[in-house]
Amino acid sequence: MSMTLARSARSRDGGFTLIELLVVIAIIAILASMLLPALSKAKASALKTSCLNNLHNLGLAMLMYSDDYNGFIPRGNHTPWFLVYMPYVPEGGTTKDFRHIRIFKCPAYPNKDPKRKQVITYVINGWKFNSPKDMTGLEQIEPSKLNKFQRPSESIHLADNEDGSWRPIVTGLNDQITNLNDVWSPSHLPYNSAKRLNSERRVAAKRHANGSGLLYLDGHSGFLKGEQINIDLWREVKPN
Repeated sequence: MSMTLARSARSRDGGFTLIELLVVIAIIAILASMLLPALSKAKASALKTSCLNNLHNLGLAMLMYSDDYNGFIPRGNHTPWFLVYMPYVPEGGTTKDFRHIRIFKCPAYPNKDPKRKQVITYVINGWKFNSPKDMTGLEQIEPSKLNKFQRPSESIHLADNEDGSWRPIVTGLNDQITNLNDVWSPSHLPYNSAKRLNSERRVAAKRHANGSGLLYLDGHSGFLKGEQINIDLWREVKPN
């Protein structure tokens, strides 16, 4: 008996047994499975905060531009909004280096093609309506007065852009499709009236979990679920 105990003691002094190692590995795997979702959620939250900060800074640029230009703000595609705001963004620069302005791009935007990294990932409100009950509207190409919007704190100026090769693409000076970087149709919203995804959507349905970052015309940024981004948020005059 004493010899058996001695051998057992010597084997333990030499390291872990196979069973002990398996137990440790199993515990590590369980802990990892518990921690990874939390880390992923924390990363997503940080990216969302960074996006909203981008939009807030773009809101400051919008207000400064409006102050300099008699209350006008860019709409539609008369001149791409990101070129208009270049002199007002924190990183400054000229119209030739908009590709390097970090606040023009949501950090959560997926780069699916490393060779064609999109550098502009926000779409502008280019929608105008004939009446508060108009459910279609049309494209507002020219700049318009900020004070045309009845409730600026409830009116969208910029929104997260949906990703996809057939959606608005601005990858560089020689590769610009800027005629898609505005929102002016019900089909550009994340969801249709039947609460189904719009195949032609320009506003991201789920950029940050289940919604998108937004910049409002009073300069504040915020987040809404995709289903909450409705046509009334784009109107100059709201329905009663």
